[in-house]
Amino acid sequence: MVVARFSLIKIGLALCLLVPLSGFVINLLYQHDLGDPTFWVSLLFGPFLVLYTVVLLREILFHRARAMWVENEQLVFVPFGWPGNFTSFLYRVPVERIASVTIDGLYTGNFTRPRGIVVDRKDRGFNRPFGQAPAQFYSEPVEVVHARLCKVLGIAPEPVTAPAEASAAADSRGSR
Repeated sequence: MVVARFSLIKIGLALCLLVPLSGFVINLLYQHDLGDPTFWVSLLFGPFLVLYTVVLLREILFHRARAMWVENEQLVFVPFGWPGNFTSFLYRVPVERIASVTIDGLYTGNFTRPRGIVVDRKDRGFNRPFGQAPAQFYSEPVEVVHARLCKVLGIAPEPVTAPAEASAAADSRGSR
């Protein structure tokens, strides 16, 4: 069952950047100038960029732009950031091992924190990362996807406040 789909316009704009960048990385690796530092950066991070581009293209072209779905009692989605393991770029977690699903800012490494869906596992230990789904590329608002995901997983949805309401409530508490 498909829970969320990518917006073709948003993901198309992202791919307009990723496809030429992937081609640039492949060209750098082909020329292999060992003295150039961009070669070594491309050698380390290039395969992940190319793999991410291929996964997005495959989901758009062959699977009708699905972004998050339930398959074989597992929640599967294209994650934000690095893959959880080296066998697949997709994040897979069994439905019975999901502890909570929340809407939160994604950890991007800089000051921008786009909102996304964070899937936390019951058995998450030191080496088991939680999954972050990039909701900024979805065709529907993150609240709609979150409500649908909670319904599919059988988890009671937590009340979600809009970012403007949450900041106004924080300002009113701080002004007392």
